[in-house]
Amino acid sequence: MDYTPNNNTPDTGSQQMGDSPQGNVYSATHQSPTPAEIYNANNTATGPQYHYGAPQSFFNPQYLEEQRKKLIERRHHEKTIKSLGTTTGLILLILLGISFLLSFLLVIPTFSKLYESNLTFASAFGIFYSVISVGGAFYIGSKILKSQKLFKGIPYNPPKDKTKALLLVLIGFGGCLLANYITVFLRAFGEGLGIYSDYTAMQEPSSTFDVVMIFISSSLIPPLVEEFALRGVLMQSLRKYGNLFAIVTSAFVFGVFHGNAVQMPFAFLCGLVIGYAVLATESLWTGVIIHALMNGMSAISSGLVYYFDEYVSNTFFYIGSAVGITLGIVGLIIYMTRYKNDETLKNTGSYRDMTLGEKFIKFNTSPVMIVAIILYVIQAVSQLTTTPLTY
Repeated sequence: MDYTPNNNTPDTGSQQMGDSPQGNVYSATHQSPTPAEIYNANNTATGPQYHYGAPQSFFNPQYLEEQRKKLIERRHHEKTIKSLGTTTGLILLILLGISFLLSFLLVIPTFSKLYESNLTFASAFGIFYSVISVGGAFYIGSKILKSQKLFKGIPYNPPKDKTKALLLVLIGFGGCLLANYITVFLRAFGEGLGIYSDYTAMQEPSSTFDVVMIFISSSLIPPLVEEFALRGVLMQSLRKYGNLFAIVTSAFVFGVFHGNAVQMPFAFLCGLVIGYAVLATESLWTGVIIHALMNGMSAISSGLVYYFDEYVSNTFFYIGSAVGITLGIVGLIIYMTRYKNDETLKNTGSYRDMTLGEKFIKFNTSPVMIVAIILYVIQAVSQLTTTPLTY
């Protein structure tokens, strides 16, 4: 049976939908109404509040177009974040490949003997490894990111606010020292469960030249190369989607690429502190200084073993750590007072419709990134043992 609106029929007074008047009454005729007649009948002042049970605004073409554009924009940014993850995973795989090739040099008996017995040679090889593998892999990555218009450059300029930079160096140094003790606790906890790591530090120096080489290979080259790679190439590329996302994600990659269970949590925690310091000062050199100070503590401790003994070395490290953490706390109090309106973490990037967790998951679920993470985790797990270590 066909129905058409009969606006001449008086309202019967029936109330529906929260006592709202339903003005139009339909009577049977032999002719179907046109779509325009139905629309006009339901758009009158006394017409029904809903058409076919849905809000009329839902059928608004402008509303639907806005939602379509939002969906397209979100998919575009998801694709870009996933592309960043793919490129980062590729960088990590290149780094792993270069490391694997360089390891063949140590299979040669002559090289292997020198590496195990000559600390100067081992330090020089460490410098070569850092520059070629880490520096080389991320340099290639910077070219890929630049071709994708995702990498805009590295802030090599000195910090504009010297006071702010000084405070963040103190905070960063103290934070990294604190991270070291957190890592020591985690290692002790693991050993309490019967899980040990066969990761060992470099052998003790046997000459002044060894001490100098240790300092260069640990306190100068790694800070320059790794800060260029992580807080330069990677973090600057991630800033498009917010500073917090850039800091957390680059710190995560910093932890992953260390490839051993002892350094992974330590590097991640340090990466958070250093990443914030670099972005807050808009200078890579802030991160380089923090990184160099932290590595320098270990280098000096090794040198003190040669010139004095292990007791003096440990005493220096404990006192230095206590002073460094104290200065970090004082620096943090001053920083929070003087720069309480700092907006470093308030910068959410050009797209705000994705949470930090959504962006982080999208970045790390790229197939290439998943493969890279699995390989580095396998490398870290392979260094764990249930056999107690002798020191």
